[in-house]
Amino acid sequence: MTTWTLDTASARAEEIIVLHMRDDVSAAEDVESHLLQVGTSTDVSGLRVAEFDPAFTADLLAAYPRGGFGAAFLALVEDQAARRPDCAAAWYVAGGAATRIAANPLDRM
Repeated sequence: MTTWTLDTASARAEEIIVLHMRDDVSAAEDVESHLLQVGTSTDVSGLRVAEFDPAFTADLLAAYPRGGFGAAFLALVEDQAARRPDCAAAWYVAGGAATRIAANPLDRM
């Protein structure tokens, strides 16, 4: 059994965040990173929205309206990319983030 300390929890959180930025991380490889990847990909760019029950999606959006999330998120990522051109955010922006975020079906529901 792992005894969690602030240091081990922080290190694990860092690992999960780094892994979720890969193109794909399977649940078998790292379940927490996989879940973060699925959740953030859906939230940010609408990836896999069609896999969710439409009633669930409607209830979720009613409870938590997006309120311009896509544009606000893109602005933050673009700012980070401009300040740190060698970071993951810069790679994400250069790879077409703006187009994917603008196409998110969650923002049209």
